[in-house]
Amino acid sequence: MENKKSEQKRQQGRLRVAIDGQYRFAGEPEWQNCTIFDLSPSGMALGGKQSFYAGDKIEVRFVLEKRTVTAELEVTNLIGKKAGGKILKMTDDDRGYVQEILNRELLSGNARLT
Repeated sequence: MENKKSEQKRQQGRLRVAIDGQYRFAGEPEWQNCTIFDLSPSGMALGGKQSFYAGDKIEVRFVLEKRTVTAELEVTNLIGKKAGGKILKMTDDDRGYVQEILNRELLSGNARLT
């Protein structure tokens, strides 16, 4: 029962999205294309052409309603070439902006940003 509560808590604050973005592994200069599948101020899920591994640290950037957001992410779970993780670094401005969009959409009854 405790596991269900924590799982439920995590899902409540996320917004399903389909946003084109870019990522690169820590220390790598080149960006690669990806798709962001869900987003919150503390984590996200994305998919790319390369495989991810738990513990990978990646930098992700994407445009959310005409504003570029950048975050450093640690991969914590995997499903094929899709990865979910927690955000390690994001500016306070970007985190607040993501939270604002999330609140607006969820309060409007939207679970998905299109």
